[in-house]
Formats: sequence, C-alpha cells, structure tokens
Amino acid sequence: MKPKDQPRAPGAGILLHPTSLAGEWGTGTLGAECAEFQEWAANAGFTWWQMLPLNPTGYGNSPYQPLSSFACNPLLISPGELHHDGLLTRDETAGARRPPGSRVVWEDLLPQRHELVLRAASRALAQNPPGFGEFCERNTDWLAPWARYAALKSLNGGSSWTGWSVSGEDPDLEGAHMMTQFFFQNQWNRCRELCENLGMRILGDLPIYTALDSADVWQNRGLFRLDRSGTPLAVAGVPPDYFSPTGQLWGNPLYDWEAHRAEGYRWWSLRLGRALELCHTVRIDHFRAFCDYWEVPAGAATARSGVWRQGPGKAFFDRVAGNLGVSLPIVAEDLGMITPDVRKLREELGFPGMLVLQFALQDQSFNPSDIASNTVLYTGTHDNDTTAGWVRSSGLGYDLAGVVGIALSSPANLCVFPVQDVLGLGSDARMNTPGTDRDNWSFRLAPGALRRKEAARWRRNIRAAGRA
Repeated sequence: MKPKDQPRAPGAGILLHPTSLAGEWGTGTLGAECAEFQEWAANAGFTWWQMLPLNPTGYGNSPYQPLSSFACNPLLISPGELHHDGLLTRDETAGARRPPGSRVVWEDLLPQRHELVLRAASRALAQNPPGFGEFCERNTDWLAPWARYAALKSLNGGSSWTGWSVSGEDPDLEGAHMMTQFFFQNQWNRCRELCENLGMRILGDLPIYTALDSADVWQNRGLFRLDRSGTPLAVAGVPPDYFSPTGQLWGNPLYDWEAHRAEGYRWWSLRLGRALELCHTVRIDHFRAFCDYWEVPAGAATARSGVWRQGPGKAFFDRVAGNLGVSLPIVAEDLGMITPDVRKLREELGFPGMLVLQFALQDQSFNPSDIASNTVLYTGTHDNDTTAGWVRSSGLGYDLAGVVGIALSSPANLCVFPVQDVLGLGSDARMNTPGTDRDNWSFRLAPGALRRKEAARWRRNIRAAGRA
C-alpha cells in the first residue's frame, strides 16, 4: 500500500522553519504570522510546507539537538493567542514584543519567553481547560517524563542530567510543562487544519539521533550505548565528506539496536507515531544509518577514527509499520556517502530519496532528465548556502532562475525550495553552516517579505511546469 501523503505526483514545496517567520515576538510563532505565510504559500502554488524538527532545542539552539523527540518547542507558542485565551495580560504580551529584525537573538529571547509561557500554563492549570486531561492520557508515554525532566533541568540550573545534584518532585512546575505542550498542540492543530483547507501538506523532519542531554536518553538509558554513569561508550558522526575533510563529529549517543529489537522497536514506534500525528509525511535525517552507521570512539577529537557498524535494516521499518498499523509516509535523506546497499534498502521500502542541485550541478556528468521520479529535489537545504549566494561563489555559470528552472522542469515528483531561494536572498540569509556555532538557526523573514507579486510569479512558474 502506498501512503496517501507520500509525494507521488508532481508538486512544489517551500522549506521554512516556523522560527524564521516574521512577527512581533522575536521569533516566528504559530500565531497570525504563521497563517499569513500559509495563505501566501498556497497562493504561490506550493502544495507542501517543509520545516525542520519542531522539538525543544538544546545546545546551540539546533533543532537537530533536541531536548526531546516527542515534546514540541514552547518558543513557537504565540503569546498573542495566549492573551486572546485570557492567560496573559496586555502588559505581559507588550513586554514580550520585540522590534522586527533579521535574526533571532536567542540569548535575549529564551529566558523571558520560557518564563512567560510557564506563567500562562500555571494559570491554565487552575482552570483545568477542556481537553487537557484527555491530551495527558493520550500522550502518557512521553508527556509526564518530559515534564519531570524539564522541571529537574530547571531546578539544576539548566545543566545536563548527567550532572544533576538536585532531585525530587515539583508537581506545579511539572504540571505547567505539561500544559505548555497542550498549548502547543492546540495552536498546531489550527495550523495543520489551515494547511489542509488550503490544499497543502506538511513535510516534517526527524533527526535520526537524539541528544545525550534529552528526556529521551534520561528516561530510556537502556536503549542507548552508555556506561553506568550515563557517558556514551561511542558517539555518532559521519566520515570525511564534502562538508568536512575530517568528517563530522556529532557526539550523539548511539542506539543499542539489540535492546530496541528486544522491545519490538516500541520506543521508535512511539516516536514515529508522534511525528506523523504532527505532520503528514516525515523526512528522516541520515537515513543511511539504518543500513550502516559511523561509530566514533568516545573522546575522539574528530570523526576520522570511526568505523562502520550494521544498522537494523528493513526489519526495523516492517516492525514499526506493523506496530503503527500504517504504511509509513517517509522521505529518506540519502545524501553523502551512499552505497548500493543503502539504495537497495530505500528502494525496497519505496521511500523517496533526496537530491540537492547545489551538489549535483558540480558533477559534469549530471543530467537532470535522469532524476528518478521517486525523488524529492532541493535547490539547497538548511545546511547549504542560499542558491543566490551559491551561484555567485561557485563559478559554474548558473544563475538563480536557471537553477530554479532545472528543479521545476525535472522528473522529480516533488521539488522543494528554501524560502531564501523563493525570495532570491543572498548568503546573509543562510540558516546553518555545518561545523560552526555562530549565527546558526537564527534567520528570519523581514516584515513584508511575502509580497503578492512574488506569489503570482511563482504560481505562474509552478503551473507552467505542471506542478500545480
């Protein structure tokens, strides 16, 4: 059975993480600015909205180092919506406003926003709003453990759980964290419903690994390769590639796949089930690790000293699909060093793969007409320079319009354009530069950037390419 939400017919998508939306709160939220973007994107002819992981961020504010694989980021909750619901005063929302800017200023925003949302949550707890009890019961596997972890992390000054000295319970704080997730779910449900009414689908993103400092590892230590103190025995990364001559040392703890297999992949089934509750389709980052993965010794200075280990393979996906009772709507991120066995696994599963034009166009033998239809084609990703910046620095003779035209006219069932490429923005609008830790994940749209003229131009081009 083919998943109904898998990209199977020609379409066009736009990549924009909600934090990058313009608005008055210092970062994009699921409030009015989100609805404005959705309506603009649908009017421009896009039928898919892709975003980065929605989970609460930890180290470096990266969505790929989340504090939980199940909880969602409280920063995306709109203070304006909380005010409308009577949970924040006019003065409190006024104090949360920030002047428009081109970047998210994380260090200024994080403490104030978390305190504000928890204050609203504490007030809501006293009211016991309709649906809250049902939400808690439906999400019992992850919600209470997340709330306990978040409360303890706060009581321990934000440090990693491996170094916590304060223990005990704080029922009020834990309840506020659970209510915060209820806030997110309600605002997200409206966002998803609007997408569907506009004829759009949401393509989410799932990092294959979790952060060591996360509720996932804290709650399920036996599913990860750790010693008794919680220190990883080996960590994740990739060997040298086009991003780095020494490889990428991610540092995430590796899974104990035997332990996951013994429990019937229950944790992974819950994780994918949660992701598919939020999004119509999910892109799994670093898909190749399900075939084989790069294991780096704990304490290594770079990823060079790693070795390949066998992943769980097709049996993993078959069991998870059986546990969930669905045919999995997944896009496989199969970039980098891809071997025939990785391609075989993806093809056996029927998942679309990925292709990034900024990489492909550097290969003189590349022919766009050879792209397989079961492909999600990108001009660039969150890890690339913007295409306008890339064409200026590459020296290959392309221009932005030419690269966009190659994508639109390709055989790929879905082509996705970062919003920076949709609006023709330069390198200063880049989202992330791998291997660096400054100015990443902070890009924001300028107020008024979503112009009707641009929407009309994209609608014409998408229709002309047969992707409407």
